Amino acid sequence: TRAETERPTKEEEYPTTYVYTSENAVTTGDSYSSPQQTTEADDTFTTYPYTTEAEAEPTVDPEVVKQPPVITIAPVNITVAPGGTGRFDCEAKAAMTPQITLTRKDQLSRPNLESFNAFSSGHVSQTTINSITINNVDEPNEGWYTCLACNRQGCDEVDAYLTVLDLCEGVTCPGEKQCVGNYAAGHGHTCECPSYCDRADMFASDFVCSNYCEEQFNECLMKDDACRNDKFGIEVMNKGRCGKIENPEILEEEFAHGVFELEEGDELILECNAIGFPEPEIVWYRHDEIVGHGNYLIKSVSVADGGEYTCEAVNCMTTKVSKILAAVVVKEIPLPPPAVVTTFAPVITSTEPASFDNIIVETPRATCAVYGDPHFLTYDKNAYTYMGLCDNVLAMDCESARWFVYGRMRACGKTGGSCLESVTVFVDNDVLELQRGWLVNRNGKKLVTKNRKNKEIVVKGKKQDFTLLFDGAMLTLTAILDSRATAVPGTYEEDKLVVRWDGFVSVQIQTPMNIRTCGMCGNNDGRPENDMKNRHGKMIDNVNVFGKAWQIDPMGRCPETQKARTSEEVCGERYQEVKTECERVFSITKFQGCIAAGHDTAQWIDSCVYDECEGLMQKEELPPKCVVAQAYATQCGNLFWQKGDTTPRINNDITNWEMEAGCPDEAKRYQPILDTGCPQPTLEEELAGTF
Repeated sequence: TRAETERPTKEEEYPTTYVYTSENAVTTGDSYSSPQQTTEADDTFTTYPYTTEAEAEPTVDPEVVKQPPVITIAPVNITVAPGGTGRFDCEAKAAMTPQITLTRKDQLSRPNLESFNAFSSGHVSQTTINSITINNVDEPNEGWYTCLACNRQGCDEVDAYLTVLDLCEGVTCPGEKQCVGNYAAGHGHTCECPSYCDRADMFASDFVCSNYCEEQFNECLMKDDACRNDKFGIEVMNKGRCGKIENPEILEEEFAHGVFELEEGDELILECNAIGFPEPEIVWYRHDEIVGHGNYLIKSVSVADGGEYTCEAVNCMTTKVSKILAAVVVKEIPLPPPAVVTTFAPVITSTEPASFDNIIVETPRATCAVYGDPHFLTYDKNAYTYMGLCDNVLAMDCESARWFVYGRMRACGKTGGSCLESVTVFVDNDVLELQRGWLVNRNGKKLVTKNRKNKEIVVKGKKQDFTLLFDGAMLTLTAILDSRATAVPGTYEEDKLVVRWDGFVSVQIQTPMNIRTCGMCGNNDGRPENDMKNRHGKMIDNVNVFGKAWQIDPMGRCPETQKARTSEEVCGERYQEVKTECERVFSITKFQGCIAAGHDTAQWIDSCVYDECEGLMQKEELPPKCVVAQAYATQCGNLFWQKGDTTPRINNDITNWEMEAGCPDEAKRYQPILDTGCPQPTLEEELAGTF
């Protein structure tokens, strides 16, 4: 046995590393002769142990050699956000090289001191450093951690606590600022602006005018300034300079509408107009409560609607003027005696016996039609053609955002037009997609409606139920948005969203008249001239720009939209011939009742001419003129209301219109339309599960 006074060999001077691993992947190690890193996967502990260089000329005191290690840099308490990274550092010194273990306190394993090297390195002091990094921190990582430094002479240890805490939980920062927790201090937070661009981009000259009517050097600086000054909803109003700004001015005089004395259920109609640049937005208030937007305020009143009504005109986001335009007094009227209510509502299927104490009255609905290549007829009867190839919001509840309908438009026609390929309906986060061939997609599962002709299918959702009914030509989806008792005992009103899909390229969307909408179908306020508004309520005078505003294209992959051509441009020399034929189709005897009921044919004839020359999907069994005529017949056959109607209008005398128009009837259309979609099983194959 070698004497203790002998100098250690090289191997003894640079001892072997011992590594201990706990159950939670807490890795600890003693001294290394050079830095070393071990990296584990997420949610693991990473250690960084190494030993400093020895002093050049040691002078060793035997008493010093016999001393245990001393922790010179101890781990400190830290606070880490869930999902973040925590790190503890520890440093110890001793003449006999210390071994450091960093691990959870409840998993600490104390070494046998007799197993340590019995010889000093020959130097006054050896320093060992160790670190532990905890990735992807979560609640189980919270607790006490221990740094244990040992050599043959004894140990020194220090504890530190890891707190897992989101310092930004429940914090709402103003404007675009984001919460940043002060984890170094372990408490508190600041609200800071994010970086909107690279530093170099901040100095690129590209002037913009914001919707606050302020000029900025570029869009990046505009966003940064808005964030720092808590300006909400900042966006570029136009590229370049702002130009001349004109403050809003309301054209109506104070109390222009005077005093209204109304009874419950009466309709209140108020109008407010303003000028200025940029064009002012109109906001309506009853006292301090916002009750509407836009030039017109139209509502059916109750006693609670009494009070003063103020019009506010706003531009540049903060420049406002207002005037009180009317005072409204609403009188409560006594309940009328029970009465028999007659309605043309669809038949209600129920397992309960029929009862005159459960009468359902449907509230008035407006209809938007999208058909052909594709042509739009908005709720307010504004007609236009749009050639986009994208997913577009067709209609949306812009009051409470409970529902929206979007259409997928894909290429069809001879020269690059587009048609509806499918229609998707969202109500209270429940979703159904109506596909070609009358298939219905629900979360990847297909419902084969053709196998259940004239039978109601009830699709149960988490919050919203849908009713589907396929009659052999049209698939009708109905969602009840609201139901309430009326003043008549036993009578209820229902607000319904009704979507009718021809299984091919045309859809009719019926929306309660009392709901303001937005999207390609317009705003449902009774005024066709203001239908083309973008997502921010700004009027657009270009159809392609309007359509792009309602695209669902977060990745920017939709191609540029072609400019829609006129029927004369599409048809060329054939124009007059095709127009004559379309006029004949829409003047048949069966359609005279539709015309008398208020369904104008002018825009339908022009669409017929366009599609007949363009060719749609070029299926001989489905002539384009007949596809448009079918959409018109569907519109005519719908329940529909004019302003002020309490009961719906309907024209039932359109059966067999195809014979007089020279179009394929329901039976002849069925298989060609079915063939445009995915293959479908027969009822037997569906029930047997063999398809």
